Amino acid sequence: MPGGTGCSGEVERFQAVIDNDVATGHTTKGVHDRVSSEIARARTTCAAGNEAGAIGQIRATKARFGYPG
Repeated sequence: MPGGTGCSGEVERFQAVIDNDVATGHTTKGVHDRVSSEIARARTTCAAGNEAGAIGQIRATKARFGYPG
């Protein structure tokens, strides 16, 4: 599991989870692609220095796709 703190850690950990879920058959490629797209937006928000916004985006994506918070 990727380390890191703040929004970058949150983004990379959730990407690792969704990558693992598609690799092990727990989700479909279509869901993986949609979630990864949302994670990419959060990654951009984080890189722009908006930590709270990026973490909020990750939490919203998790809730939308049924991942714990």
